[in-house]
Amino acid sequence: MKKLSTFSAMVFYMVMNGQYCTPAFQYGADSNMITNVSFGNINNTSTSQSANAQVYEDFTSMSADIQAGNTYQISVKGPSSTFPSDVMVYIDFNKNGSFDDAGEGFYIGRLGAANPFNALTVTGTVSVPADAASGVTRMRVMKNTNTAAYSDSNAPNSILTACDTGLRAGQTEDYTVNITGSNVVFPAPYCGTENITTLTVSEITKVEFTGITNESNINGASDVLENFTGTVFNVNRGNSYPITITGETQGQTTVSAYAYIDLNHNDTFDTHEVFHLGYLDNSDPIPGKESGVTTGTISIPADAMLGETRFRIVKAYESNSWMGTLENLPCPAGWFIGQAEDYTLNVLASNLGTSETVKKAPARIYPNPTSGTVTLKTEEKLEKYEVYNSSAQKILEGTSDIVNMDGLTSGTYLIRIYTGDKKIITEKIIKK
Repeated sequence: MKKLSTFSAMVFYMVMNGQYCTPAFQYGADSNMITNVSFGNINNTSTSQSANAQVYEDFTSMSADIQAGNTYQISVKGPSSTFPSDVMVYIDFNKNGSFDDAGEGFYIGRLGAANPFNALTVTGTVSVPADAASGVTRMRVMKNTNTAAYSDSNAPNSILTACDTGLRAGQTEDYTVNITGSNVVFPAPYCGTENITTLTVSEITKVEFTGITNESNINGASDVLENFTGTVFNVNRGNSYPITITGETQGQTTVSAYAYIDLNHNDTFDTHEVFHLGYLDNSDPIPGKESGVTTGTISIPADAMLGETRFRIVKAYESNSWMGTLENLPCPAGWFIGQAEDYTLNVLASNLGTSETVKKAPARIYPNPTSGTVTLKTEEKLEKYEVYNSSAQKILEGTSDIVNMDGLTSGTYLIRIYTGDKKIITEKIIKK
């Protein structure tokens, strides 16, 4: 077990306890406590005596070192009296004083009923994002009895958020983790060129976007996937931007250019994150000179996640012939003739004026926070909505513009709104 210095621990305690919430349990921790947490170099055994078990225990003086981009095993032990218990782990990876952000909660599993003397252990994994903020931050372990799981082994997780105030019986323990720099090698966590079997590098020589121009070699010796993630393009939600791609075509007539942007920050390029930028002119490359050129448009959705994400440009020869089917894919595979370049896209909030922002808002949700129902107002026709808890389990859905949340416990939920123009809008709802 690694401990912080006395001074560091005092400062950390003062800062962290000033901003993090405390969940609430209806029946306390009696016979439902956490008795051991094992994570990295933390191996902490706490009281199994019901009279001494508090619903919240502060172990932030205990610290584990973890590295961005890695996955770690965590084990949690504890009794569960009559009903099974759910176990969640939260880590504030971006150090913003909240556990509500995407990717910060992990469902570890469910403990079977047992008394403190024969308590069971559940083991799961925690994946640290490659872009997790370096330094010390808070880790929270939560355990709560699930009455529905007594008769239904497939009952949903009973812990909705790290700040859940509608918990039944259990305990919360807080620890410290120290995140060090990522050892992930480019292009991880995204796919690379590992599935290419036959290759001809046909270079991208220039990219012009948001007032920035990046020129690269045209000598036939470039990597098939080039790392330009140090080049950051700033864009605003709801805006459209022209982009020009220049590169070799080698006399081929079907050389396409596509942009792939991880708009939802899930470390993959999904089918809705594709932008066709057109086909380059049919011309042979001349060393040191421009060759084929195409100009397209990239429109940033109004609900794109804010912050930095991966932006990949792929230029590829497309055909369906004796060579097989050659396609422009976000993860080049098979026989590939072309090149890919990775950049960083930084999505900022809309730069529209206040009145224009209200007019063009894709969806309004009110009142938010709510104590019961919320009303949905969308610019386009509402097709349906889906409400998810913090474990990404869908708990409500419907087609009405009124969402009844009376039966849900207090906490933070995600609502996904589908509109008639095929947009998907994701927002948070806080239930009081």
